[in-house]
Amino acid sequence: MNITHGIQIGASAERLYHALTTREGIGGWYTPETKAESKVGGIVECAFGDYGALKFRVDQLEPNRRVAWTVVQGPPEWMDTRITFEIVEDEGQVEFEFRHSGLPEQYDAYSNFNYLWGQYVRSIKLYAETGAGERSGRPGRKPRGRRPDATVHADRRRRRSR
Repeated sequence: MNITHGIQIGASAERLYHALTTREGIGGWYTPETKAESKVGGIVECAFGDYGALKFRVDQLEPNRRVAWTVVQGPPEWMDTRITFEIVEDEGQVEFEFRHSGLPEQYDAYSNFNYLWGQYVRSIKLYAETGAGERSGRPGRKPRGRRPDATVHADRRRRRSR
C-alpha cells in the first residue's frame, strides 16, 4: 500500500531540493531534531521527543529532481519501506510528488499517517516558498482576521444599542 501526495510549489527546484536534502531544510519542515548526511548511503535521523526517532537511509539523490530514502528505524510496519520525493520544474512552477511505498495492506494506522504526510507535504511547500514550514513540535499558527467570538460580541453590542 502507498501514500501519495502531489502539490504545486511556487519555488525553484533547487530550493525544494535543498529542503529535502539538508539538516537545515528537513529541520525546517519536518522536525527541528534532525541530523542529515546529504549523500547516498547517508542517514537522515529525525527525533520526535517522547515518540522516538525515525532513521532513513539516503538511496538516491538526483539534484533538483529526485530524492529517495528507505526507512531503517521506525515503526515495524515502516521497516524497509521507501519514501520518494519527485520534483518537476516547468516554466517557473514546480510539481512536487511525495510517496511512501511498501506499507502493509493491513495497516491500522494508514489513515492517520496519510493525513500526517499530507500535513508535512504542506509544510514542505510552506518552507520552500517562505522559509518557514509547520514542522513537528512547532506551535500552530493563530488564525488571521477576527477572533472566532468577535461576531458574537458584535451581535450582543447591536442588540444592547436597540
